Amino acid sequence: MANKVEVTYNPQLGYLKTVFTHPFDFLTEVQSYSQEQNALELVAGTYQKKTARVRVDLLTETAFRFRMYPYEEKVFENAVFPLEGRQAYSLEDKGECLSLSTGRMELRLQKRPWQLSVLLDGKPLTHENVCDSNVDNMCKYLPIGFDCDGQGNVVKVRETMYMYSDENFYGFGEKFTGFNKRGQVIHCRQSDALSTNTERSYQNIPYFMSSRGYSILLNTYTDNVCDMGVGSGVSYGMEVADKMLDYVMFCDRDYKGLLEGYTALTGRSPMIPKWAFGLWMSKCSYRTQEEVETVARTLREKKIPADVIHIDGWQKMSNSGVWEWDLERFPNPQGMIQTLKDLHFHLSLWMWPYIRVGADSYEFAKEKGYLVMNEKGEVATFHSAATNDFYFAAFDFTNPEMVEWYKGLVKNVVKDGVGVIKTDFSEALPLDAVYHDGSNGLQGHNKLPLLYAKTIYEACAEVKLPAGERPMLWGRSGYAGSQNYPGNWAGDSSTHENNLACVLRSGLSIGLSGVPFWGHDIGGFYNTDSDGYECPPTEQQYVRSAQFGLLSPLSRCHGKTPREPWNFSERAQEIFGAYDRLRYRLAPYLYSTAIQAHNTGLPMLRALLLEFPDDFTVQNVGMEYMLGESLLVAPIFDQDDLRVYLPQGQWACLRTGEFTSGGRWVRPENTLENIPVYLRENTAVPMRSEDVLWSEEKNYEDLTVLLNISGCVDQTFYDDGVEYHFRAVLQGERALVETNLPVKALKIYAQSPITGAVLNGKALSVQKVSPAITVACAEKG
Repeated sequence: MANKVEVTYNPQLGYLKTVFTHPFDFLTEVQSYSQEQNALELVAGTYQKKTARVRVDLLTETAFRFRMYPYEEKVFENAVFPLEGRQAYSLEDKGECLSLSTGRMELRLQKRPWQLSVLLDGKPLTHENVCDSNVDNMCKYLPIGFDCDGQGNVVKVRETMYMYSDENFYGFGEKFTGFNKRGQVIHCRQSDALSTNTERSYQNIPYFMSSRGYSILLNTYTDNVCDMGVGSGVSYGMEVADKMLDYVMFCDRDYKGLLEGYTALTGRSPMIPKWAFGLWMSKCSYRTQEEVETVARTLREKKIPADVIHIDGWQKMSNSGVWEWDLERFPNPQGMIQTLKDLHFHLSLWMWPYIRVGADSYEFAKEKGYLVMNEKGEVATFHSAATNDFYFAAFDFTNPEMVEWYKGLVKNVVKDGVGVIKTDFSEALPLDAVYHDGSNGLQGHNKLPLLYAKTIYEACAEVKLPAGERPMLWGRSGYAGSQNYPGNWAGDSSTHENNLACVLRSGLSIGLSGVPFWGHDIGGFYNTDSDGYECPPTEQQYVRSAQFGLLSPLSRCHGKTPREPWNFSERAQEIFGAYDRLRYRLAPYLYSTAIQAHNTGLPMLRALLLEFPDDFTVQNVGMEYMLGESLLVAPIFDQDDLRVYLPQGQWACLRTGEFTSGGRWVRPENTLENIPVYLRENTAVPMRSEDVLWSEEKNYEDLTVLLNISGCVDQTFYDDGVEYHFRAVLQGERALVETNLPVKALKIYAQSPITGAVLNGKALSVQKVSPAITVACAEKG
């Protein structure tokens, strides 16, 4: 290396020292390489004088896959996505480095010391950090390489990247920690977290975005850890408890572009039914057929809009998992389903991937080899939860024969008219588990939840698609690729308002990880008092949760105690009803946003940085969100001094029409009745014109379009099989609108008086409906 200088303190010895004493190794040089049409194979020398194999596959013009294999050891391939090279590239050997170029993306591999650098459009994005040292010239954060056991076998691999001083990180699936993941250690091992306010979570996804314009997917099911600037303030590291390193990097300066690139290769969410965007009513659990039917009738009698009734406890406790109704408590399931259908409700049923030892079908499943085993060759048994006294086993979803048998159980129940399955649990398997496909406890733990969801989703699809219906799940756990088996919810949340903030940050994070259809338990799942007793939410807890939940992508009331609004005060019921009706009015906009998610991979609930990537402030804003591209929602939690950040522009309060200038933090009114919801400047929101009590699987008609206009609005909206274009121009005091939307009325938010409105060349009547600001309605009444 050039520029060596003689010093008297800690003299340079000509070889690299480290602070580590355990067996380790890392790449030091490129020894040889061979070029393929869409990939490059390299032999790398290592610190321990061994060799490693590296393969770089060019996937697209802006994405590549990097794999590192150790020495001569046998490797268990555990990739989530079997992506292979498909992109042409040019290779240039520049002596000191190799340059791979796709035209837009360039990978530079320095020959000695080994170092990978990535550039996009000629500008540096990132590079490996190969010398993170201390004052004694000792490496304190190991470069890309391996950790070994006492016999020299690889037990862990790592990648170490340079961390820029202003670099921030987002994603990692459903994480309840701070929105910006810089300064956090992220463990990617699915866990029954038992709460929603710690680093432990139900749906970890090893995919993250950097503010520098790239994102990384650790393409492995194996347990992994990402240290985002904790072990070192100048490096971040990715470690996998396996023998090989496998990751994919996506390059795009725009966050939306990164998500679109990631989901283009890993899958985008299939559309879910229209009714799924209505209200789901549930508790843990409705115990009888009579109770379910009573709740359904009460919802209709009280005119509370809702579409789904969910039952957790539809099976006998001792037989949960075998897909058989408890006919003592639910004597006529088909009759109940028909009753719900007549009341315009869809039924959701709970399931888990476990079977109690000794339950019906346990011996059968054991003899057939359908259960996960342990290292002793016995069925792996465990407690399903910390407080459970019984032992359970798990169905092995890596066994193709088991999957086909299991699908038959699912279809047997779903064919009677069940709308959706809630996939709960799947995270409790012990470390000594051994799976049918050869995965050990570290390699298969994250795989089981995803394959569990995949199996049930596909079984539902085999019943529903031929009948012209869309399948979906209500899933708690999953992994990278969960977006292919929608939707998801945030697990067991507490009722407390500060916990809601953690839940929101998890929603923002999972949305930035490719999962667009997500919700949480309205009312919170549990509320423990100081004596350890379960108690219902307070009025304020219930209301704040409902306001946030009813303006989330999916909305379900659920908890250990009743969550139906009539169990709370008249005031709480009025507020709940107002937001529930607002949600149903917003259905055309929500559904259009959902189709956009299906088409592009963008989430419905969006971190502000997705819509305002050039606004530096929003890089750390995790307590508000954009619902689609037009609405900014700021849920109120427990803030004494409520502050909301509004990006640049003129924002209209959805409720009052009052305008607020953006590019700053503001202090909106803090009342129990309302949370801040703003309509973005020069955007529109199509809404139902009338209140409804349930959703219908048909295209929306007779819409009222909300319009915040100061110049020009140009947007595209969607419904099933239809693409709508909407263009509005403010010309003096007149709004001129051209659209193929089925518009019945225009409600115009504007800072200057509106005296006229023209829709598709036809003049409409106008009236002022707000004393605070000029609001024009395109139709009287």
